[in-house]
Amino acid sequence: AGSLLFAACSSSDSNDPPATGNLPATADIVTVGPVTGFGSIHSNGKQFGTNSATLMMDGESAILSDLKVGMIVSIHGTVNQTTGAAEANQIRFMDDAEGPITAMNRVTNRFEVLGQTVLFDELTVVDGATLDTLANGNMVQVSGQWRSQERIQATHIERKANAYADGMKLEVKGQISGLDPGTQHFNIGTQLCNYAGATLELGGAALADGMYVEVSSNSPMSNGDMVLDRIQLHDRDRDRDHTCTTDCNFELEGFVTSFTSATEFEVDGQPVTTTASTTYVTGTVDTLAIDVKLAVDGTLDTNGVLVADQIVFRLPSLIEIEADVEAINAAENSFTLLGINVTTDEFTLFRDHSAIGAPVFGFEDLAVGARVEVRAYLDGVDVIATRVERDDADDSVTLKALVEAIDRPSITMLGVTVTSDQDTVFQNLATEVIDADAFFSLVVIDDLVRAEGTYDGTSILADQLFLRECESSCL
Repeated sequence: AGSLLFAACSSSDSNDPPATGNLPATADIVTVGPVTGFGSIHSNGKQFGTNSATLMMDGESAILSDLKVGMIVSIHGTVNQTTGAAEANQIRFMDDAEGPITAMNRVTNRFEVLGQTVLFDELTVVDGATLDTLANGNMVQVSGQWRSQERIQATHIERKANAYADGMKLEVKGQISGLDPGTQHFNIGTQLCNYAGATLELGGAALADGMYVEVSSNSPMSNGDMVLDRIQLHDRDRDRDHTCTTDCNFELEGFVTSFTSATEFEVDGQPVTTTASTTYVTGTVDTLAIDVKLAVDGTLDTNGVLVADQIVFRLPSLIEIEADVEAINAAENSFTLLGINVTTDEFTLFRDHSAIGAPVFGFEDLAVGARVEVRAYLDGVDVIATRVERDDADDSVTLKALVEAIDRPSITMLGVTVTSDQDTVFQNLATEVIDADAFFSLVVIDDLVRAEGTYDGTSILADQLFLRECESSCL
């Protein structure tokens, strides 16, 4: 994959040309976030060439095709400050946990893996399964972003097997707590670990509560204990390579994991500060708070603190559309389905989930008539796609959005009329089946409704009309 041009690195959302003048020809750049596409590698709105890149996955050498869309990576490279072209030197991926799913809860959209709480939402990419088919006992590998209280917001889940089998690897990262040298046990999250037979790779340090480690095992669980083979000391930044020269361009997407003030907080465990010149997009300085999702562009100071030039708040992707592409506007990077214009940008995640299974899939691979599933948010009157997946052909369509008008038996969403009839199934927010009278007595303007049905080119005849809400996730 070759180097391609992309927007200037100093501001992810800027359309300004790259800076020129007396700047050095190239500058270091580090970006940490989910992989959003291939054909080179895309992450955090940047496209990196990979001709000279080395890839490490969990400490082992790998090739680019081993990576999957949605995996969290750190990319360390250089950017040409005249052309804006970027080249990756090093790409690193480390998963957060690998083990069996327990305590699946579809009401709160979470489960546990080896004592760690994993959250999933509309942007979680799943390989080898779907969010609907994941179940307790499935062996999964989880990659994600930290939330507060050591929770993991999964950006990528791969189902490795339907159930554990002897010899499968178990692995989890986290802080040691409840260390008991007498019984040679400690906890990672809520997972009790037996380290009696484990090899210690701690750089000469002694085991201690608060130490951040990766623990692994190739042995089955024993009465709920994880029987460890190996304990490795890791940095709190999960070994993401933040090292670069002074004034390194640094870009990070994640959740606010610690918040003291607007000038002292952490994103995905990375210390961040703001200044009087920091700019904010889709929010203000007052939007900063614990568990808010955002992207930060800036530079690292000598203490390793990310000094933010720009903070972009990530709006929830409450819009869902599944239908056939009706038109494509290459000049505007947009396409139409159900008569709705959807715009993509440098942050849009592209994935081929159809039987074709193309490893490289992007806007240029869209075609009129293709079936796609879109997750998006509304920016003013514009529908901005956060995720576009190509799917296999289907006769039904889906539209989830805020209600704009109500005229029983119809509602309007994003300009599309959705009509119910005697065969339509209705649900309330508690997912209880209700009748049409109850539904139309409950629904009001700006409610979130998910409709499924058939599309005749102008309107949808609904098989289902479900009231929904978008709080912790927008599934």
